[in-house]
Amino acid sequence: MLGISSYFKDLDYDYLKRASEIGAKYLFTSLHIPEEDLSQLDQELPIFLKTCQELGLQIVPDISPITFEKLGVIANDYKALKEMGFKVLRLDYGFDDFDVIKTLLHDFDLMLNASVVNEQYIVDAKAAGVDFSRISLLHNFYPKTETGLSLDYFKKMNEGFLKHNIRIMAFVPGDLLKRFPLYEGLPTVEKHRQKNPYIAAVELIHDCEISDVLIGDSKAHLSTLQYIQSYMKDRIMHIPVVLDEPYTDMFDHTFTVRKDLSENVVRLITPRIPNIAIKDNSYRVRGAITMENELSGRYSGEIQLTKRDFPMDARTNVLGFIHPDYVELVDSIDRDTIIQFVRIN
Repeated sequence: MLGISSYFKDLDYDYLKRASEIGAKYLFTSLHIPEEDLSQLDQELPIFLKTCQELGLQIVPDISPITFEKLGVIANDYKALKEMGFKVLRLDYGFDDFDVIKTLLHDFDLMLNASVVNEQYIVDAKAAGVDFSRISLLHNFYPKTETGLSLDYFKKMNEGFLKHNIRIMAFVPGDLLKRFPLYEGLPTVEKHRQKNPYIAAVELIHDCEISDVLIGDSKAHLSTLQYIQSYMKDRIMHIPVVLDEPYTDMFDHTFTVRKDLSENVVRLITPRIPNIAIKDNSYRVRGAITMENELSGRYSGEIQLTKRDFPMDARTNVLGFIHPDYVELVDSIDRDTIIQFVRIN
């Protein structure tokens, strides 16, 4: 499922509403950011909780000893959290006590810190009677540049969790408003810090088998949320492209992909049209959108996306290209992908 994040300094209820309408189900927040002014929390929190409940957003608070202090309740008074309206907790500490975990599951869905547990922890917890049907594993995000996880290490960590069919959740940065105080993005994987969050989300879902992706920063563009939600829910991949004028009707259609995946190009399932005229058969950059012409014989009319650069081929017309910020999507197109070309604003 799709998730967003919100912090009281940047709280925007209209953004929360629009995100929930798109399909966001989780709302992560932290109550122990030193730079956050929580002096009015006793007034703000009830409104925040009520609004999120009305919008169908499950608030995911990061729980640490400081959290209880900020909320003005006794340390480890989870009953008080329940009475405040919290239904999900992300435990940043205290999860080594399996009896505590089992007790908390009576009142809350739980998210454990996936960045510090391992497969042996899962094995030991199950042996102690912990039911993981209502437990997810949520990775950390990393506010400072160069401190995030490598993609290979991230995948290796998750291998053991996937064996046990546990939901794994991770963060990608926002592309509208980064979070204070560093404003450097809040990804789990370092390589995603400078990436478009949609590209990052697709990689997490497609290559890393992540169940739930959350925007770590304060805001993302609504189109970004829409693209992630569509891909996560229906495997519809929205691809911003430039198309030459004769082919702009392609924006009104969705395209499926041949099941026998090619190494160098993505072959779309479209009717082959004989006698396509020879024109615009220029150099093909990675992400070029092409159509085979009459020189390709029975392949005339076939539409393809190039996965790498190719020289000019007299048999192939170039119809347009994928926006450079989104060209990496070609690496995640598989036999179940549904492609939707979208105009670049």
